[in-house]
Amino acid sequence: MNHFHKSTDFFDKLFKTSENLPTLPGIAAKLLRAFQKENPDIDEIGKILSTDPPLSAKVLKIVNSSFYSLPAKITSVNHAIKLLGINSVKNLALSFSLVNKFNANASKTLDHALFWKDSLIGAITVKLIGEKMIKSFSDDIFFLGLLQNIGFFTLCCCMPKQYDLVMAEFHKNGSQIHEVESQSLGFNHMEIGEYLIKSWGLPDTFYTPIGYHHCPQRLKSARDDIHTLTKVLHLSSLYIELFNHSSDVGLQMAMIEQRAKTYGFDEKIDIHEVGKTINQLASEILPIFDIEFKDENEYAQLLETAKAEIAKLSTELINNLLDQKQEINLLRQQVGRDSMTNLNNHQRFRELLQQEISRSHRYNHPLAVIFADIDHFKSVNDTYGHLAGDRVIKIVAGCLKKELRESDHLARYGGEEFAFILPETKKDDAWMVAERLRKAIDALRIAHGDGFIHVTMSFGIALLKPGEKISLDELISKADSVLYNAKNQGRNQCSFFEYKN
Repeated sequence: MNHFHKSTDFFDKLFKTSENLPTLPGIAAKLLRAFQKENPDIDEIGKILSTDPPLSAKVLKIVNSSFYSLPAKITSVNHAIKLLGINSVKNLALSFSLVNKFNANASKTLDHALFWKDSLIGAITVKLIGEKMIKSFSDDIFFLGLLQNIGFFTLCCCMPKQYDLVMAEFHKNGSQIHEVESQSLGFNHMEIGEYLIKSWGLPDTFYTPIGYHHCPQRLKSARDDIHTLTKVLHLSSLYIELFNHSSDVGLQMAMIEQRAKTYGFDEKIDIHEVGKTINQLASEILPIFDIEFKDENEYAQLLETAKAEIAKLSTELINNLLDQKQEINLLRQQVGRDSMTNLNNHQRFRELLQQEISRSHRYNHPLAVIFADIDHFKSVNDTYGHLAGDRVIKIVAGCLKKELRESDHLARYGGEEFAFILPETKKDDAWMVAERLRKAIDALRIAHGDGFIHVTMSFGIALLKPGEKISLDELISKADSVLYNAKNQGRNQCSFFEYKN
């Protein structure tokens, strides 16, 4: 799997001391164990569910709703299993037990009613679309939809103060929530959801789609069924936003329509009919989960407004509006980019460093900062010209980037100077990275005319030790000062900031 995510080890360390990490309720864990047997026993499942009569009653209530539209009333769990299949009943039971347990352990920073309303609308949407797009997974599809934003729930429970800041930033700058999370925390609710679902022992058809459901395009190497499930989840997330009274319902519905076409779903689903059916089913199903649903007519009016607004817009205008929205997101990213190298620029480096310093203080992790400078760069410009000098900077930037981890940050700090942020990196490891970078540049031979340009770099390393309280500017000053020590001592070498006792 081609992940851009943090490793499982990273989240194991992050949550090892947390008492609020969501765990499966006892009855849900028993159900999963029973279903994971080679030949699940219907009587055993019935007995497990019979230990929780309210849960069994709710399962039967939804089984007998228009959600399934069965021709005759089902009077027992065993009957439901025989008629609907063991997986369908299992996933309904898991859904009820999860909602009940996590509402009981309510986090004060989370609007639980709103969260579960959104989750259930997502689950209904996924069932409506998924059953038409991937029939082989139809038994599990409702539970998958319900779990799609469990990472958001987890972040609110496990790090409420930090997540309050994330939400404040989200409301301020208008970016997508997972992008703000990644910038502020270094990870996002999709990654957390993937980690959590995997830890519960659910298969890759659950945890991988959840790990990518806001950005299916980033999921590269996976089976076709997983790609399809991820796209179904993405569409459901757009419907959730629509039912949350998106500020521009017409554009939101247009986005759903465009995505349905892009994913090749438009031949099998009518997005307006899906919206109407979500509204009808939600009004019946949410109360069974003890979640209040607003006036059905209010949402019906919302959908009619969205449909009317789309009718007024030409296809060309819709595409232009969606392109503008994408361009705005792209411009936000470009503000922090150096135009020559496409690396982070000076301003973005400072923002990232402040975030990493805060994270270092929060989790008591070390943090390394490296400043580096191309040696005798003026002579490169004087000898070969400024165009050659610019080319050298671009090639050096590419070489440096290739040598770093995905979790590291690289910036062009100015001119021929570069800066690095290495999260969770101790002194010896930081030295090894700097030496690796130095040797990689020293080995470069940059073609020019009939010959080559050879450059070297000097590196200065400063470390923020666990528990050490210093400012961003103090840390930068330390790294910058030892960079100049390296240059004064002969260049093409690394120097480390030594603390004086």
